[in-house]
Amino acid sequence: MGKEKAVLFGLDDSEFARHAALETGRLVKGSKDIRLTLFHGTPAADASLWSRVGIQQTQEIEKIQAKWDSEAEKIPEKARELLLESGFDPQRLSIVVDKRYSDPAEVMLKWAEANEADTVAVGRWGQKTVSRQIIGSVTYKLSQLADKLALWVVDPRICSHNVLLGLIGAPISRRVVDYTIRYFGHLKSSRFTLFHVIPPVPPQYWNFEGTATPGAQEAQPPIARWQQEYMDSVKAAAEDAKKKLIEAGIPEQNVLFKFQPQKSGIARDIIRELEEGDHGILVVGRKGFKDIREFGLGSKANKLLLAGRAFVVCLVS
Repeated sequence: MGKEKAVLFGLDDSEFARHAALETGRLVKGSKDIRLTLFHGTPAADASLWSRVGIQQTQEIEKIQAKWDSEAEKIPEKARELLLESGFDPQRLSIVVDKRYSDPAEVMLKWAEANEADTVAVGRWGQKTVSRQIIGSVTYKLSQLADKLALWVVDPRICSHNVLLGLIGAPISRRVVDYTIRYFGHLKSSRFTLFHVIPPVPPQYWNFEGTATPGAQEAQPPIARWQQEYMDSVKAAAEDAKKKLIEAGIPEQNVLFKFQPQKSGIARDIIRELEEGDHGILVVGRKGFKDIREFGLGSKANKLLLAGRAFVVCLVS
């Protein structure tokens, strides 16, 4: 069975999280077959402390726990009200409250797997994020563990619904394009930019016999051949991606190519393009060419996740 087009949004009792959920709803409400589930997990009240404050009767403990649970159920309802006010279809909106959880990130991943959802989402910061942190602890844990799902890290201050597709490695780039069509193909008026940063000439060519050292003006045959083969492969991948986007209904004039030589570093060049190019959504693979199993997130994706501000980072497995 194919996984449902669904976004599971993890929510805590913070204004930032509610508005991140609202922005997520605005992003997907134009699609008629994407469901949005608001998830809130609440830990059990700490019973070990009750005896210290004189609460020992079972009935008293049950009343406190019932009150605790009732307050937990109100948290996603606040976000739901915001979404309905924005025009989100109530038939595609649901709420899950998990009581007595031990770890919100793990509970969200288990729920997504059990319900065959392929996307989890969360705000960049949460209620317990301290000022010195650049990302919330639950958000960071999800970024490391959600290796079989897509993860959206949402900053509600996003400036637009224009999409930047980071093309890094050929296999993952194809999955990035397919996922973009699946979840963002309804954004017909948005601009979709296929972006690739061309890396420097690999070290093995620097001192090739008969060639100059790095920085030489003359392009030697081995280097020229590598550059030509590299660009041919990138252009072929971009042409294939453009064809898929157009076939999915994106107007051809809204699909753009942008290739540029590396300036400050691949991740920093992508961040600069996001900030200067009026893009509000970044879709990129979790890992690029170096699919190292020991790490849950590739180095470039990790840098993009930590440095990103005022847009949605979508990490595709």
